[in-house]
Amino acid sequence: MMSKCLKCSITILDPTDICPLCHCVLEAGEEKEDSYPDIRLKGRKLELISRILLFLSIVVGGLSVILNYTYPTKVWWCALVVGGLVLLQLFMFFVIVNERAGYRSKYLTGMTCAAIYMVLVDYVFGFTRWSVDYVIPAVFLAMDLSIIAVMFVNIRNWQSYLLFQILMILCSGVWVILCFLEWIRRPFMSYLVFGLSCVLFLASVIIGGRRASNELKRRFHVM
Repeated sequence: MMSKCLKCSITILDPTDICPLCHCVLEAGEEKEDSYPDIRLKGRKLELISRILLFLSIVVGGLSVILNYTYPTKVWWCALVVGGLVLLQLFMFFVIVNERAGYRSKYLTGMTCAAIYMVLVDYVFGFTRWSVDYVIPAVFLAMDLSIIAVMFVNIRNWQSYLLFQILMILCSGVWVILCFLEWIRRPFMSYLVFGLSCVLFLASVIIGGRRASNELKRRFHVM
């Protein structure tokens, strides 16, 4: 049983009726059991929200398909609704619910979902290739600029973004290959992004010196 001194505003754990500091009579109090914060409370809330959104997505997607089929138009707009809801669920899982994912993987997932949706919009409205000619290279460009920004923000650990730079070289390189195959009709943006990705990586390796080489050794056992 705990006791509390109203004058000193302290709690006495010893079995006594007199405060050892001011010698006033103590007020009896109830002993409270140790309590710990529910660390899973936030996770359960996010899981509940994700389940509610999943239910609403299924309902809205199903209604859009029914309406589009009942009142047909030249454009199957229900594909945009269903596709957007599917990408929203992926975004919710990888970015919000999945706490283990780092901010870089979350950012990459979000940009990828946005690019896929733009391709879907292009496909639904006749696929004039504006999404692959401009939108996806623009996404690559935004990622390159983001890498530059976070490298300056996290200047003490900038070499950790070298792997991200290599990934951008590979992704933009695929678009350059598609340009040579004449699948990309307007290749200017693709060439620009690929060149920027290569220059950014080369500058990081040359200027970074030993820190960059050590990071590459650690990642790929090279140099």
